[in-house]
Amino acid sequence: MATTILTEFESIHLSSHLPEEVEIETDASSLEVSIYLNNMLAFRSVYYPFLQVVTIRDIRSIVEYDMLNRKLTLATLKIVAKEPITYTQETMYDEYGNIHISFDDPEVEAISDTVENIKVIYCNMKTNMDSESFLSNNFLTTRKSMLLHRTGKLKLYNHTKGNARSDNYALIYYSLNGNTDDISVLNFDYNSVQSTIEDIVLIYLSHQTFKQVVDNRYDVNCIIRGVEYHIGNRIFNIYFTDEEPTDEFVFLNAFNLQERFYLYGATTVKTEADHSEAVCGRQSQYYDESVKVKHEVETAPMPYEEAKWINQMLTSKLVQRPVGNNEYVQVLISDITSEVSNSDKDLIRIKFSWKYAEGVEWI
Repeated sequence: MATTILTEFESIHLSSHLPEEVEIETDASSLEVSIYLNNMLAFRSVYYPFLQVVTIRDIRSIVEYDMLNRKLTLATLKIVAKEPITYTQETMYDEYGNIHISFDDPEVEAISDTVENIKVIYCNMKTNMDSESFLSNNFLTTRKSMLLHRTGKLKLYNHTKGNARSDNYALIYYSLNGNTDDISVLNFDYNSVQSTIEDIVLIYLSHQTFKQVVDNRYDVNCIIRGVEYHIGNRIFNIYFTDEEPTDEFVFLNAFNLQERFYLYGATTVKTEADHSEAVCGRQSQYYDESVKVKHEVETAPMPYEEAKWINQMLTSKLVQRPVGNNEYVQVLISDITSEVSNSDKDLIRIKFSWKYAEGVEWI
């Protein structure tokens, strides 16, 4: 008997670019198909061929479900198709009439075929670029720029191969003594290998990070106006502002990675109290009281690309809000009004409501 996995895989895939179906040719009567992620079983089932072909569907759903639950962004995929082993059964009766069943232990191993060492990056969106080209030209976020206040921090992720060397530098635009008319630029070269193994690399960026670079280079006290950050063909623009955000949220983005949303806008807190009333004599009293608090948000006007990015937070599986001392609690997003237009005439404002998942307010 022979079993062959016909579907071809690339060496690396965005999960959204995985084949919709995997076809396996076999002349066996049945096949046991197993899917592993990082050598841990994610799925196993027995299939029966039609015209000597077994078709496995929903590979993407299986992989993404397991990666989402295990909070994986990078995983190694392996698919094993194994033909069943036929055992010979022997039934015997002892002198007391008890039944003893034994199976032989065949010396040959089950015939199988395997595809392995396929790297998968979690991504619930598709792109018209092939996976490898996308990863070498984009950070693991769907936005290309952001407005960051001077005390804020940015987490920026990218995929790198082991010992890969690529141009890693920042064009830092700065001014001295608050003079916004005289802006200089420093080309700062990081010149380092990000990782010795294939990995998802996290970079922390902030106003303070770049300020120290310029101040130490020229022995000055500067203000950073903006930064153009490069790793290879990847480019991300940061614009700094003195305005503090009104709120902030942390959520899992399209790549199952944590991103931070700094909210500029207005929040209205609405409280609803439900209760029953009882009257004893002439004395009235409430009982079965429940209090519901909802926070209604309307963002400040924002550009088209940022508005599309915020939609990921509104539909994310996990959204959290800081409550102090580096502690984060889960919130639930509801009542979403998101109408994103690329018209130059329309101001984009997004409305949504949120509440604490535990139903208890924080001081």
